[in-house]
Amino acid sequence: MKTWNFGYEKSKKHAKSIYSKIGRIPCPAFDGELIAFTSNGFNHLIRKGRIPRTRNEQKRRFALVPYIEEIIKNPRAEISFRQNEEKYTVNRHGQDIHITSIANFWTFHSHLRGCNIKIVIKQIGGGQKQFQSIMSEDVKLHRGKKKHKKQKSPR
Repeated sequence: MKTWNFGYEKSKKHAKSIYSKIGRIPCPAFDGELIAFTSNGFNHLIRKGRIPRTRNEQKRRFALVPYIEEIIKNPRAEISFRQNEEKYTVNRHGQDIHITSIANFWTFHSHLRGCNIKIVIKQIGGGQKQFQSIMSEDVKLHRGKKKHKKQKSPR
């Protein structure tokens, strides 16, 4: 599988367009429970925490966005589970409050179009399950021909 034959900005815009149309989808692995596709999930394709991913890594992830629904809706998907304790700070009425919560992560493993793809679904506490990330080591960057500017002939 290759990335799209677009530049970075056009790839990002195209992926965001596809992603924003997903909204919420039922997941057979969770007995039809809805998975939400929030801005947090799309932002995680662009950065990890506050650190931006490289543009090439972002383009690899953007190219996988069209396959998210197909993988999550697959009733025979291979799924692994892990649980972490997460600590974060919220501002309540002008005060920072430290919260510790249990975060559940499900990783959907799929082999699609010659690519091993992983999708991560996250749930904090008893809240809603949300798309967290998509990744694959097998996506190759599309290397189009670069347009060279015509050089002026010396006079």
